[in-house]
Amino acid sequence: MRQFAYRVSHCDHAQLAALEAFVRSLPRVASPEPWVRPAWPGRRPAETRLAALFGTLIRNRGFGIPELPFMGLSLSTLHGMTWRWDPSPHRRQQLSAVAGPLGWNLPDLFVVAGEPYPEGIRPMVHCRHLGRVFAAAVPLTGAQLVETSEEADRLGVREDRGAWRPVSQGFGEECPDSS
Repeated sequence: MRQFAYRVSHCDHAQLAALEAFVRSLPRVASPEPWVRPAWPGRRPAETRLAALFGTLIRNRGFGIPELPFMGLSLSTLHGMTWRWDPSPHRRQQLSAVAGPLGWNLPDLFVVAGEPYPEGIRPMVHCRHLGRVFAAAVPLTGAQLVETSEEADRLGVREDRGAWRPVSQGFGEECPDSS
C-alpha cells in the first residue's frame, strides 16, 4: 500500500482522474470472506469530536492506521489524532496532511467537525482527488495494486530521484476545488 500511495502521489489532476478511471475499470475479485469494516483505528477511544470524526473517516475509507497511505506522518501521530484533538497549529498542519488522502477538502473537514477553520493554515499537501483514487483502490488485490502502481508510473512519467518529490506539492493552486 505504501508503494502504491507513493507512486500515485506523483500524479497531477488529469493523471489522477485517469488513474481513478483505471482503478474503477479493474475487475473486482470476490473475497472468500465478506468485507468487515476495520475496528476503531486508534489505540484508545476518541476523547474529542474531531478525533472521533477523524477515526470514523479512516474506517469509512476502509483503512486502519497501519494501512493508511503514505502521507509523511508517524503511526504514533496518527494514533494520537484519533484519540485527542488539541487546537495547536501543529495539530492543524497534521490534519491538513490527511484531509486530501481521506478524500476531503480541509475546510469541509473542519466544518463537519464543528471546529473553526483557522486563518493562515498552509495549503494541504494533497487535494481530495488523491483520496478518491485511494478510496477506489480499497477493494483491490495486491496484484491489482501493483498494476495500478505501474499505471501511475506510466501516467506520471515518474523518474525516481531517490527522494519523495510529488508533483502535487507544486500544483495545489491548480486544483479544480481551489477556483
